[in-house]
Amino acid sequence: MAKIALDAGHGINTPGKRSPAGEREWTFNNKVVVAAIKYLNEYENANVIRLDDPTGNTDVSLTARTNKANSENADILVSYHHNANTGQWGTWTGTETYHYPGSSAGLTLARNVHPSILSGMGLRDRGIKTANFHMLRESNMPAILIEGGFMDSTIDIVQMRDNTVMDRTGKALAEAIASHFGLERKSGGGSPGTYTVQPGDTLWSISQAHNMTVTELKALNNLTTDDIYPGQILIVSYEGSTGTMFVQVIVSSLWVYDAPDWNARHSTVSQGEVFTIADTLTVDGATMYKLKSGLYITGNTNYVRVFEQ
Repeated sequence: MAKIALDAGHGINTPGKRSPAGEREWTFNNKVVVAAIKYLNEYENANVIRLDDPTGNTDVSLTARTNKANSENADILVSYHHNANTGQWGTWTGTETYHYPGSSAGLTLARNVHPSILSGMGLRDRGIKTANFHMLRESNMPAILIEGGFMDSTIDIVQMRDNTVMDRTGKALAEAIASHFGLERKSGGGSPGTYTVQPGDTLWSISQAHNMTVTELKALNNLTTDDIYPGQILIVSYEGSTGTMFVQVIVSSLWVYDAPDWNARHSTVSQGEVFTIADTLTVDGATMYKLKSGLYITGNTNYVRVFEQ
């Protein structure tokens, strides 16, 4: 099992982490990380440990992030960021990857990942570098910090605003990590079928064409809104699946409930735990899953992911 610690740098409200147009760095970081997680789920023995707040509402401290990676014995750590120069628009450009000075394992990881990020972003190669960053220094495992592009570059921002590029870069990151560990794609019940979004498609039309609900489609792809774009690749099924739906916790801890009532708290479950879904409900306007055990859990894709096998 490869334990992969992934980190979208900062939080959505971190002061100063903005493009000159006010776009939030975490939002760009998160798009790549969410895509990477989606594509890593296509591989056997890939266990993702997310270090930041998946909602972006809290800027989790650097110490808390590395402590989590260390306590869960992650095999590697990848911290994903986007750069800035002066904070005003300019024509500087490029992608760079950092590892801790003197870390041969960090350098190996950087060499295995950096070319894939270059391919995904399509920007100038600024090289592999060393730095005494907290995420690199305080982690017990090989670690890299990626700067995908410059938020204040008139060149790079075009790529960063393109969701197809962000998804492609996340896929490139996932494939590079899988190659680093020698992971194999899931076969039989675990290998996902995909669909490429066409102009005019909606989540409803895609879900109807693939015999699933919009809720299931969004959960399979970690989508938190109804927004999709032409060229986006969505997971729509798993070849050879039994049709059984499962829900996996993607945050450090989460409440389960005795009844379809948000006040009926039973106990907490931990990140990585998987449960069989017996039914899908709507409670006070939000999705809740009834589990095979008889308990209930939120369907909010900020906290859980759903898959079929």
